[in-house]
Amino acid sequence: ACLQVDSRGSPLIDSFEIDVVPCIRINPGEKPFTAADRTPLHTDFVKSRLGQRNTEVRLLKAFFKAIGVYGAEIRVQGFSGYVSELLVIHYGSFTDTVKAMSRWSVKRVFIDMTGAYNERDAIRKFKSPVIIIDPVDPNRNAAASISRETLAMAIAAAKEFIKNPRIDFFLSNHARPKPLRVLPTVILRIPYPNGTSPDVVWGEVKRLMATLIKNLRELDFRIIRSMSWSDDKSIILLMLTLEQLELPPYELHKGPYVDSEAVENFVRKYVNDPSVIGPFIRGSRWYVIRSRKILNAIDAIKHIIPMVSLKNLKNSISRVEYITIKSLDDLTTLSPNERGVVEEFIYARPWWLT
Repeated sequence: ACLQVDSRGSPLIDSFEIDVVPCIRINPGEKPFTAADRTPLHTDFVKSRLGQRNTEVRLLKAFFKAIGVYGAEIRVQGFSGYVSELLVIHYGSFTDTVKAMSRWSVKRVFIDMTGAYNERDAIRKFKSPVIIIDPVDPNRNAAASISRETLAMAIAAAKEFIKNPRIDFFLSNHARPKPLRVLPTVILRIPYPNGTSPDVVWGEVKRLMATLIKNLRELDFRIIRSMSWSDDKSIILLMLTLEQLELPPYELHKGPYVDSEAVENFVRKYVNDPSVIGPFIRGSRWYVIRSRKILNAIDAIKHIIPMVSLKNLKNSISRVEYITIKSLDDLTTLSPNERGVVEEFIYARPWWLT
């Protein structure tokens, strides 16, 4: 092997980019200084327990990659390579692992090969949908990265594989049908911030998307589906499908219960306001019908974005482009790569669902 350095200063071995991660040698049971310090211990444990089942692990990793749940990074929130190895060690083989996954509960998965915990104590301590006690460090949940949605996807795909096993479940590329119709969709195209690690960027992307969804709902926009995507190089896409892009000009505004101390202020605020209808009583509360301040979804998003504290995306978000998708023809304005991503989002159905 030939060690080289590229123009950015990144180390290469035979043209393959590598990461150099320092760690401190520790013994089993010692507290690590960094997460990387556990890696040699993980390697030793896997070698001592996996035996000749490397192919079983490769199959499981390929399966996870094919259904889009492989990787502990923030953008995926899925199954790490180490967790894949632990699952094969625990269940015995790829087939037995997938069979077990098909029977998992989406509420909770608990695996402890150390015998250090009962399930109730583990749930109280780790508070994650998937808890796999790290055999090297019983104070750590090796599966802490896995989100509930990722768990649900893994369970559903495992059920489908058991019902209809096929080679596609081990391939990274799949033919994806084109959507036959579209629902109103807003896309935010954001330039990727140079020199920032994907995990840092994705932390802010997730926070931005969560804030958009929460505040759009508070403004009465109904979010049907959302997804974030990035090539981690040049572009970030935030996609939101809504029930409608324009709201009616008026809203029903709920006031206090008639026996509440807040009634006087509510009635005084609106009783002489010529722009509202009411106040009136419906059921046991006061209401008014008033004009909305924001009617358009993109206007709402522009109003919400400044509420989010963004450090690495701050400059990028100032150059955001807004794209509205109302028909299939609107997809033609996108680049081929972006169009494929958006079409997959709009089609919505997992490729493996038949």
